[in-house]
Amino acid sequence: MKPVIKKVAISIPSEGHTLPEAYDNHLVLSFHLGSLQEKWKQENRPIQYEFYWHTVGRLMTAMAREKLVQAALKGGMDYIFMYDDDMLLPLDTVECLLQDMEYRPEIDILAPLAFMRNPPHYAVIYTTIEGFDQESHQPYFINNFVKKYPKDKLVECDAVGFGGAMIKMSVLGQMKPPYFFSTTGSGEDIYFCMKAKKEADARVFMDTRVKLGHLGSPKLIDEAYFERWTKDNKHPIPDVPHKYLSYER
Repeated sequence: MKPVIKKVAISIPSEGHTLPEAYDNHLVLSFHLGSLQEKWKQENRPIQYEFYWHTVGRLMTAMAREKLVQAALKGGMDYIFMYDDDMLLPLDTVECLLQDMEYRPEIDILAPLAFMRNPPHYAVIYTTIEGFDQESHQPYFINNFVKKYPKDKLVECDAVGFGGAMIKMSVLGQMKPPYFFSTTGSGEDIYFCMKAKKEADARVFMDTRVKLGHLGSPKLIDEAYFERWTKDNKHPIPDVPHKYLSYER
C-alpha cells in the first residue's frame, strides 16, 4: 500500500537575533527531523511526513509570518509549524504535535507550552473577550492569561502565543489574507487565532505536555546589578585594606 505523504513547513519568522543556544538547538532539530523522515520511509509507515525549512529575516514579525504562509501555500504544504528564533524546542516537539493533530482531527491550531520572555512570565494561553467599538467602528479583543493552566493536558483555549504553533493549511485555505496584519491592539498571533475561528471555524488548543524554553534577555552586569546581587545573595564583600589612587574629575 502506497503511503500518504504529508508536507510540513518548518517556518521561523527570524529577526536576525538568534542566540547561539537557540541556533544549536534548531540545528540539532533539523538533523533529527531529517533522520526521522528517512526512518519513517524505511518503516513504510502509512502516513509519512516531509519537512521543508522556510525562514525570513529582519522583517516586522507580522510581515514575516505573512511571507511564510505564502511560501507554504505555494509549496502545497499540509501543515505549517512556526516557531520563534529565541525558543528552545525538545527534539520530539514536531512529531508530538503532529501526532496530536492526526489522532484528534478537531484540532486546527496547536501550540506547545511556552512562556512570556519578560516578567511576569505567564504561559501564553489565553481566554479572549471579543467586542466592537462603536466609535472607531473596529473590533477589539480583551485577552486574559490563563494563569493556572492545566498541567500536562491537551487544552482547548481561545488563543495561543506563537512562540511555537502548528497550523493546518486547510484552515488557511478558508481564510482571507492578510492573516496576521490588523489595526487592533492585539498581537498578530492572537489576532490570527480569532480570525481563524471566525472565518474557518477553527479550534485552538495547547498541549502543555510539550514544553518549550524561551531564552530571556541577557543581563547587563554593571555596578548597580553587582551591588544588588551581592545584597540579594548575602554575599558580603570583605573590606580588605589596599592602596589605590583617587583623582578628582
